[in-house]
Amino acid sequence: MAKQDKAPEQQYMESLVGSLTDWDDPEARLAQAFKLDEFILFGQRIVPLDPKANLPPRLEVLIRLREEEEHLMPPGAFIPVLEHCDMMPALDRWVVEHAIQWWQSKGGQAPALNVNLSVETLIDPSFPVFVQRQMRKAAMPGDVLYFEVEAVDVVTYPQKSRSAADKLRAAGCRIAIAGFGRDLVSFDALKEVSAGMIKVDGGLVMEIHRDPVALAKIKSIQGVCAKVGIQTVAEFVEQQETIEKLRAIGFNYAQGYGVARPEPLN
Repeated sequence: MAKQDKAPEQQYMESLVGSLTDWDDPEARLAQAFKLDEFILFGQRIVPLDPKANLPPRLEVLIRLREEEEHLMPPGAFIPVLEHCDMMPALDRWVVEHAIQWWQSKGGQAPALNVNLSVETLIDPSFPVFVQRQMRKAAMPGDVLYFEVEAVDVVTYPQKSRSAADKLRAAGCRIAIAGFGRDLVSFDALKEVSAGMIKVDGGLVMEIHRDPVALAKIKSIQGVCAKVGIQTVAEFVEQQETIEKLRAIGFNYAQGYGVARPEPLN
């Protein structure tokens, strides 16, 4: 088939795969990855800033894909392909199942976990049932798990997000809003899912030393969250100076390469 005869969707997929991978059949390659357990879990520490607050250390669960010669493909190279192939719910379930198994293997000595959810999984009514089943198998307390969702996804699907959050909270899990402060809908998202944690957008965090507006916004966010009992995490923290400023402002946690780099869970 000549390129001009292909459907726009197929042209897009081929362009995407060509720019990110060298796969001839991306859907078959990803199906093989699930079958052979070729995904690998990484974790990046989310560190409490106030030692007197007695907050648990946490890990954000991240993922890589093993390729030939032990090369690890970063998520930015294969997540867009999974999204286009409607395979994100399968990946989210894989991550949840294997992260819980890892936690169980540590005999209760592992940090609490933050797991990212795609919008497709967030609005899937069967997902909370899957989570509850995995947690029961591992005898995992619900408060170990925070599910990170994007504010824009919550606001786009408010009723489905609220329903999913209610069901996950019934199992003891909580919702964290990621990328907070990136747009104007973030506070609406907090109310929709009764979020227990926010992760302030790294672009805002990196500006607090040189932009008074960013610093004022960070202080305002922390002030509101402290009043309503929502924990705060600063993303993309790269300098000790930033850590000290965030601690002075009252942030609960920091995450970024200045705190800890991602490492394989195993």
